[in-house]
Amino acid sequence: MILYTIFVIDVSFILESWEQSLITNKTGRGGNSSCTVPGFARSRDCARNAQCLHIRSCLANGNGGVKQETHGIGKRDGVIIVDHGSRRKESNLMLNEFVAMFAEKTGHSIVEPAHMELAKPSIQDAFHSCVQQGANRVIISPFFLFPGRHWHQDIPSLSAEAAKDFPGVSYMITAPLGLHPLLVDVVDDRIKHCLSHVAGDADECAVCAGTGKCHLY
Repeated sequence: MILYTIFVIDVSFILESWEQSLITNKTGRGGNSSCTVPGFARSRDCARNAQCLHIRSCLANGNGGVKQETHGIGKRDGVIIVDHGSRRKESNLMLNEFVAMFAEKTGHSIVEPAHMELAKPSIQDAFHSCVQQGANRVIISPFFLFPGRHWHQDIPSLSAEAAKDFPGVSYMITAPLGLHPLLVDVVDDRIKHCLSHVAGDADECAVCAGTGKCHLY
């Protein structure tokens, strides 16, 4: 028997705005962007034509427009980890678990979950909570895979609305997970664990537990 392993990622939601995430940037002509141009985003003719495809890696409010945050998270920084949100309660609770893991591993004291829509807490709820805990800067980290419409439009709009109540508090929106090399390890680990479960050598993982979905069809 031949066993095929298929790992499926639903990226249909990014197709509409993929072209919007690619910005032509000519080097040496006064470009203001300080975000690093990833190697995979450069045109093959970049060196010859001095022209690159640039993917925005961060969004920040303020007069500087798009800029890169180079320092670590400080004691008075609040972090909001925001996902899409679901009508399924169990899915929303998983974000709470991840936020707790993140706070414990990093040691950051002000970390809040938020859902972009469909569930509470909202981005506005989380923003208020961060400020109430003493944050004077809020870092909004989208728990999304790729930079689709939600990253380009919805999250910036909701974040700006939340920040209106606190004019003295700055905020920024970081890049989504994207093509981070550590995601290769995550995907590989998921596949190996599911194969071990199918072989009877491991229990279901926390994601599949109780669903009965992790089996050969």
